[in-house]
Amino acid sequence: MTRTLVLASRSPRRQKLLEEAGWIVKVQPATLDDGELHVDQETAEEWTTAMAWLKAKNVYAQFEGNSAELPGPIVAGDTVCAHGQDLIGQPSNVEEASEMIQSMRSATHTVCTALCIIGEDGQRHFGVDTACVTLGELSDAEIGVYLESGEWKGKAGGYNLMDRVNDGWPISWEGEASTIMGMPLPLLRRLLEEQEL
Repeated sequence: MTRTLVLASRSPRRQKLLEEAGWIVKVQPATLDDGELHVDQETAEEWTTAMAWLKAKNVYAQFEGNSAELPGPIVAGDTVCAHGQDLIGQPSNVEEASEMIQSMRSATHTVCTALCIIGEDGQRHFGVDTACVTLGELSDAEIGVYLESGEWKGKAGGYNLMDRVNDGWPISWEGEASTIMGMPLPLLRRLLEEQEL
């Protein structure tokens, strides 16, 4: 029997990753905008874990604690990029997106995604995965075209991995591609299996 997951996100990328992996997905977005929150002094692991928990908790509260109405475990994820000492979330405007992309070109940065799962019993379970992404040299003109497209909106670091690969960006990575895209599938499977969710 195919498992149903409650996705605490509006992200079409996360939904698509889960559906392509064989899960039935019920989208139940958290009613908070993490793009309006800003990273302070936390590590990437601490920040993403806290944000994933806030999203999952928000959706669980939407069911008013009535686990009988949950069609499956709630899955929430959060992703940031770490470049040097800076944690980079979603750009709030085109200027921020430009700064992010320019700071990461010809360099390697880390992408951290945390998951929080809340089962029908109300218990929460966490996991974090990281990957490294290397962005090659991009011209100012290439970055300008990308910024004008608006594709940077709603994406940690201002980009989506496979979209950039498909557009021919000089980009490579070590680790799980699904982690970079915001839903680390091997980690999710392990958490679900360990907790028998």
